[in-house]
Amino acid sequence: MSKAITGIVISHATVIKEWLDYNNHMNVAYYIAVFDKGIDAFKDSVGVSMDYIANEKRSTVALESHITYQREASLADRLRVETRVVDFDGKRTHLYQEMYRDDELLATQETLSISFNTELRKTCDFEPWIAENYRAMVAAQAQQGTPDWIGRSIGIRKGKPK
Repeated sequence: MSKAITGIVISHATVIKEWLDYNNHMNVAYYIAVFDKGIDAFKDSVGVSMDYIANEKRSTVALESHITYQREASLADRLRVETRVVDFDGKRTHLYQEMYRDDELLATQETLSISFNTELRKTCDFEPWIAENYRAMVAAQAQQGTPDWIGRSIGIRKGKPK
C-alpha cells in the first residue's frame, strides 16, 4: 500500500554497535534518533523537505513527545518505523509512530510539533499547499483507524498498597 492510500510513511534503520548501552541493547537516545528519522521521512512526504526548509526558512519543531518501550532492540536488528499524522490544525501536528522488528512492536512515540519560521524564530501557519498535504494524510490515516492508547498520559496507576 502506498502512503497516499494508508497515510503511513515507512522508514528503516539497522541497530549498530555504537547505539548499544551498558545493558547490551539499544539505548533510549537511539530510539528517539530512529523515530526522528521517521519524522524526517514523513515531513519530506508532505513537502517539508530539506530543500524546502533551506529555501523557505520554514520547518517544524517538537513541543512534546511520549515514548513507550515494549521490547528490546539489539545489535543488527533491522527496524521499521511507521509514521502517521493523527491530528492537524493548520499549525500543529500530532504524529504517532510505531517501531517494529519484523512484525514485533518494539516501541511507540507520539509527538506534538508546530510549524516554525527558522529566520524569524517564531511559529507560523503552514503554507496552504503543505497544509493540504497534511489534511490528505490525516484523511488517509482515518481510514486505518487509530490505536486506543494514542493520547494517554504518563503516570503510576493507583491500586492497592503493597
